[in-house]
Amino acid sequence: MASQSGSLQDRSNLEKYIRQLAMKAAQIIVQSRLGEKIATESNPNSTSTDWFNISITDQQSILDVLVETKKILADGGQHESIITRLPLCVEISLQTAEGGSMILECWTLSIRTDQTNAPQRANQVIYNRMSLLLKSLLSVTRVTPAYRVSRMKRADSYDIYYRIYTGEPQTNQLDVLEGHRLDKF
Repeated sequence: MASQSGSLQDRSNLEKYIRQLAMKAAQIIVQSRLGEKIATESNPNSTSTDWFNISITDQQSILDVLVETKKILADGGQHESIITRLPLCVEISLQTAEGGSMILECWTLSIRTDQTNAPQRANQVIYNRMSLLLKSLLSVTRVTPAYRVSRMKRADSYDIYYRIYTGEPQTNQLDVLEGHRLDKF
């Protein structure tokens, strides 16, 4: 019986880690498209609110991303596994002053379900790997061409939007914008 309750606790921790990973990933991606040069510090003395030892600046636009991501991930219900609600997509789009639009990029976070039945006992290893993944995402989002486009943005030339949704990436809708405008707060 003890191993069964330990297994349930491990599964609960894994669900919590995946939820936090998804929320931090969405924040990192959107923050990298704000058009500002931002330094995100690693926090070796993390608190319970600094998941994965990464502290995301509490700008209003990033808090909006957090709220929206929580809402989207909660749409499946409290008792449904977060794994069934993935993939989570973060779409970055551009709209010109003349009305032209295009999807610049679509980031997708998914889980390989064929490997989720592995022993859950290695929660610390999983947590550390997720932390490394987020730190890598932080770096990668700042070396892509879309990052350079967002950094060169002028108010009168184009606006950058984001949209967060679950399901398969919708990259075939290149002219449809349903996202939120990224502004500096």
